Amino acid sequence: MRSTIALLACLFGLSAQAQIAHDLTVFSEDGKAFTLVVNGQAVNAEPASSVTASDIHVDYARVVVRFADGTTPDIDRKNLQIADPGTGAKGPVVAVYAIKEKKGEQVLRFVSRSDKKIQAPSVIIINN
Repeated sequence: MRSTIALLACLFGLSAQAQIAHDLTVFSEDGKAFTLVVNGQAVNAEPASSVTASDIHVDYARVVVRFADGTTPDIDRKNLQIADPGTGAKGPVVAVYAIKEKKGEQVLRFVSRSDKKIQAPSVIIINN
């Protein structure tokens, strides 16, 4: 019985870890509210000036920023890089992009990328 419980705990921990993926945060430098759409799925129901999309399972995504004011044109990036560039081993990352004004237009610019901090699953041992 103990070995079955231990095995199930290990399998649960592995399956939970396998689902961890990239996070993407987009924020507006001037505070404009927007809806973030990643690969056709709206991330936030209500427009906000900073939005985080969690656990994106692709390295590149189609990202659309739809402004709430109705007058600012959408930003549409067909191949936004989320993961670390290069060919080495890759783990999940947190990528940050900013919406900036450039020559009178709103543009999406890379700010930073760092390894995603993952908390190790706890192991519970039950002695009967």
